Amino acid sequence: MTLRQIDTRNNFLYLLIALVVILFSSAVADDFPGSLGEDLFSLVSLLMLIVGIKSLRYDVSIRRIAYTLVVILGGLTLLWRFYPGRITALLILATFLLIFVSAFKLSVRQILFEGRVDANKIIGSLSLYLLIGLIWTVLYLILLTFDPAAFNGIEVSGWRTLFSRVAYYSFVTLTTLGYGDISPANHVTEFFAYMEAVVGVFYMAIFVSSLINLTGSSLGESQEKK
Repeated sequence: MTLRQIDTRNNFLYLLIALVVILFSSAVADDFPGSLGEDLFSLVSLLMLIVGIKSLRYDVSIRRIAYTLVVILGGLTLLWRFYPGRITALLILATFLLIFVSAFKLSVRQILFEGRVDANKIIGSLSLYLLIGLIWTVLYLILLTFDPAAFNGIEVSGWRTLFSRVAYYSFVTLTTLGYGDISPANHVTEFFAYMEAVVGVFYMAIFVSSLINLTGSSLGESQEKK
């Protein structure tokens, strides 16, 4: 199966794979010394973002904007390689945030408002959950860029080195596990942490019920046709 064969029956599988690979590569990259691991993570992330964009349904203009954002992200990542700094980091993180939020918005439209519930939509729901965790990961990294002491249990370093550790905290918070090895160190980070927990619980309640309602509607339509 090639990328050209992506359609509405399997597109969220590609998106899910892309998101999981981004998260896995951030964890593996920490095992490589120096900038090698960081560069590996950046390269894999860019490639997976292209796959993710390819998997979603866009009109031509939106797709061009999405690919432009990836190109901008690649340029900023290259700039960070030679001229690391707070402004460059914030621009990179803002671009990541824009891409993840846009992917979430476009995915919600297909999952909740189009067609019947099938395996692709179930996989899409999982992809949405990962996108929420990644969105908050980027928000936490932005907070750390402004205030390196924003969290207890996180050693200060570059955003690429921190990505895996912060993503771990984000998903622990999203699922309300709360291990306690990382914790907010000020009121602003506390706000973002409990808002993520609220969104995580809200997602499980609303999206699961929405999928059940869509399934019921599909079954009702099938019975009426019979």
